[in-house]
Amino acid sequence: MLSLILALACASAPTEPEPLVAPGPAPTALIAPAYADEPTAVAAYWDGGSLSYGEVTSPMKHQLDQMLAEYLMGRYDAEYQATQQKMDEKILEAVAKKRGLGAIEDLLKVEINDKVSKPTDAEVADAYQALQRKLRGQTMEEARTVLEQAVTQKKQGERYSLYIEELRKSYRATVQLTFPEVPRIEVSADDDPSMGPADAMVTIVQFAEFQCPYCGKARESTDKVMANYEGKVRFVFRDFPLEFHDKAIPAAIAANCAGKQDKYWPVHDAFMADQQSLTEADIQRVVKAAKVDLPAWEECRKDPAMEAEIKKDAADGAAAGVTGTPAFFINGVFINGAQPYEKFKAIVDAEVTRKSKG
Repeated sequence: MLSLILALACASAPTEPEPLVAPGPAPTALIAPAYADEPTAVAAYWDGGSLSYGEVTSPMKHQLDQMLAEYLMGRYDAEYQATQQKMDEKILEAVAKKRGLGAIEDLLKVEINDKVSKPTDAEVADAYQALQRKLRGQTMEEARTVLEQAVTQKKQGERYSLYIEELRKSYRATVQLTFPEVPRIEVSADDDPSMGPADAMVTIVQFAEFQCPYCGKARESTDKVMANYEGKVRFVFRDFPLEFHDKAIPAAIAANCAGKQDKYWPVHDAFMADQQSLTEADIQRVVKAAKVDLPAWEECRKDPAMEAEIKKDAADGAAAGVTGTPAFFINGVFINGAQPYEKFKAIVDAEVTRKSKG
């Protein structure tokens, strides 16, 4: 490699080629920066041609929109958490002063530390099972001090969460940061399985697959959304099987064929509950439990149109910029991965408010 570099460095200078056209002055627009709202601005120039900003960015629009959305939402999350933390500190200071306890630490000792019971033997045993790998072969008795500390910290954290929530309600505390206006990506619900009213104010389109453990994890958030916003949210499931998951397409076909008999969601829920159990025997067990008409279901699985529909979902997702699962579009606002409920809530609340205002 070094000899190649030296050879290139020592080679005689090449003769400059004749220009294709007579060189002229660079366009004035080249001097100014090219922004998203100036698609005709010149992004690159050479003798005889140029590239506009729009020509460069149009093919990657979804990618750029996702990057901007993730930045804006990440900033919002950071600002929200910082605001809530500062608000909680001010409330705790006010309560400590009112009760004549001085510092926040004194208040937390009374309301948190003093109200948490000592770890029981059963709690220590549970902690030992959960932390066994990190204890590097120590017996439960050898690690008892560490285990008791872990149990105590967990109980203190739970007590603090309850206490601070009580104070927020008592002081009618609310964070009023405005959710940012983020780029929206139009995604069709197609004719895929859905729950919730068709005319709901908010539509969540999820691209996911049954062999992805993060898709199962995401259900904690989406189930909570559907329960807390009943009648206001429609949830749509679209298939996006990943190439390295060999059971994703067979499971999707099985669920969609069950859907032909109005049994999609029981099968969907069972698959999402355990991504490790998707063998043919597992699939048969699940659909039997859903009480499908087995001969009709088996015939449906042979239909090439079923796999074609799944691949169409995946193609639509890829066109919208989806590269992994789970991916969500909440009225076109993109969320990537198994995000906590609070992130969904922030977007859904903003969308409900926006729709309510007309």
